[in-house]
Amino acid sequence: MKRLLGYAKPYFWFFVLAIITVLIAAVIDLLPPQFIRMAIDNYMNNPELSADQRLKGVSQMALILLGIFGMQFLLGYLSTYLNSFLGNRIVYDIRSDLYGKVLDLPMSFFDKNPSGRINTRIVNDTQNIQEFFSTVVTAMVKDVFLLAGVIFFMLRISYRLLANIGFMFPVIVLAIFLFRYFDLKVYRQVRTNLARVNAYLAEHISGMSVIKLFRAEKYKAVEFDSVNRDLYRCLVKQLYVFAIFRPFIDFIHYLVLSFVIWFGAKYIVGGTIQFGELYAFVAYIDTFMRPLSDISEKYDIVQNTAASCEKIFSLMDEKPEPLGNPNNTEFIKTGQLTFENVWFSYNSEKWVLKSVNISFKPGELTAIVGETGAGKTSLMNLINGMYVPQKGRILIDGKEMFDYDLRKIRKQIAAVPQDVVLFSGTVFDNIRLFHEEYSRDQVIEALKKVYAYDVINKLGNGIDTKIIERGSTLSAGERQLIVLARAVLFDAKILILDEATSNIDVETESRIEKAVKDLSKEKTVIMIAHRLSTVKGADRIIVVHDGKIVEEGKHSELLSKKGVYYKLYQIQFA
Repeated sequence: MKRLLGYAKPYFWFFVLAIITVLIAAVIDLLPPQFIRMAIDNYMNNPELSADQRLKGVSQMALILLGIFGMQFLLGYLSTYLNSFLGNRIVYDIRSDLYGKVLDLPMSFFDKNPSGRINTRIVNDTQNIQEFFSTVVTAMVKDVFLLAGVIFFMLRISYRLLANIGFMFPVIVLAIFLFRYFDLKVYRQVRTNLARVNAYLAEHISGMSVIKLFRAEKYKAVEFDSVNRDLYRCLVKQLYVFAIFRPFIDFIHYLVLSFVIWFGAKYIVGGTIQFGELYAFVAYIDTFMRPLSDISEKYDIVQNTAASCEKIFSLMDEKPEPLGNPNNTEFIKTGQLTFENVWFSYNSEKWVLKSVNISFKPGELTAIVGETGAGKTSLMNLINGMYVPQKGRILIDGKEMFDYDLRKIRKQIAAVPQDVVLFSGTVFDNIRLFHEEYSRDQVIEALKKVYAYDVINKLGNGIDTKIIERGSTLSAGERQLIVLARAVLFDAKILILDEATSNIDVETESRIEKAVKDLSKEKTVIMIAHRLSTVKGADRIIVVHDGKIVEEGKHSELLSKKGVYYKLYQIQFA
């Protein structure tokens, strides 16, 4: 909570103003019982005054009360406005920091954490914090001041009457302590299960086509019911805690009122207090119990916020992605790429790449082939710095990759994956990736260089065609061509194609192969492929087996060796 309140520092004076507002509001809230007491004892029940004097005095008290109620309305409006502004502003800052942190995390983090869970942190958990600042922080200050003020006035009215109901204070403290313990425990369970539900939905909504194709709706509905039921059970537990506390406080309230009325009547008969004082005392009991009744909701929000903060700050404390040397201003000049004794593993259990020694140079089209799981895609992930090898080093233009500033050179290492990701916007936006320094003419020129301009021009609005989520309205080939044009636009020195032609039509495959051939004349082009028919024309073919480089050469040379490549070729073309 201390760390969370640090986000309020930039708005310190707004907080001061909000607290002053609620303190004034608390003072105003304490006044009505006093003026009503004066109206009853000084005017209504005063036999020394005439009827006109009583009416005049009561009218004056009524006007004062009207003014007080008007002040309560204005202060309530100002307090709500200030609290809402502070809550929204602070949450805006937290969300910005949190998303910025997510952008800085390594790919290994996303391998272990589903997108739905991350969405929960950025959207749901921050919303809980907004509610905390909007409805709890200043309200708690007001409640504390209000409770202290009520006790002060009750002592002034009748310390004996207050002593008669003193038993309620330890009972209320014990009830709050127990509520705090059980509420925090169950709220952590609620947040964890809510994240599970969000993660499940994000994964299965994105894979809805697979569910429908294989008629798995029934099974997935049962599976979701299990996840949803766990959340429901936690919410029911929370309801039990909440449902017991508030009625118990109400019970104490009515019990105290019964004692006050009984003892108050006794003191009125004995001439110790007047009726107006008893009325004011009863009104203060209501004022005293109101924040205690609300404390269950406020404490609910506090525990919700505490649970959310734990998850938000645990995400913020994740180690950022290593981005090399931020002081290095160099860019890639030629694109010479070298692996020196590289070992890599996604976890500590199994090496995916073992002692890889290989080099790639500009002006050469290099193909990487091998069976599924051999380590081909892992090579691509290391080349663009998404992952860090545990042993060995990767050199670009003779300099170790992490001696560069990766943020500067990543635009020069373009990857065309099998499953292309496009963003909501237009084709134009997706090719230049929202970099405004690139003009329409440059984008069109990039499309022409990859033989895609006529294809894109046939779309509804050409390069201004709208793209919905992940580019689902475009064909796989059209998506591949857009990403290839992006690589040309950003003048990538190293271009990696990971199964880029595995699921596209023959015409688009021909366009991509022609574009790749042109690009390989001056750039370092690496093609990862399963289909050996696509790599026959490569200048060099590298064969990966069980994480090792086992063969290297041209298509005909590798066939003549009758090794791993030959066996793969036989399997595909037997």
